Amino acid sequence: MATLKNLSTLMILLAVTVALLPRATFATVGIPDCAKGVTSDCGFGFFKIIVLGDTSAPIDECCRELVKAGKNCHNQFVESILSSHKPIKGTISDLYRRSNETWNNCLATSSVSPPEPAH
Repeated sequence: MATLKNLSTLMILLAVTVALLPRATFATVGIPDCAKGVTSDCGFGFFKIIVLGDTSAPIDECCRELVKAGKNCHNQFVESILSSHKPIKGTISDLYRRSNETWNNCLATSSVSPPEPAH
């Protein structure tokens, strides 16, 4: 009986660790300085959409943060993800497609304008 209880406790601990692992992994990725204004919750949401193929749309606040950071920053973010993660759903082309769709959807629905490109 004690062994079963210990095993159950271990399984719960393992499940919690696995559930938290993607956030910890995301936090250690070399996030570009320009993305520091994107909250970790929004960054993780974009990670799920772009890398994991989650079909949910980002929330409005996250889109505002992304557009405010700019397209160049978004591209740097995607490249930093690619340098440390393989797409879990689909190919690298799928990842870029989801990345562009995410940017375009956020740009179309956001109430803020992207920063002017640096010359």
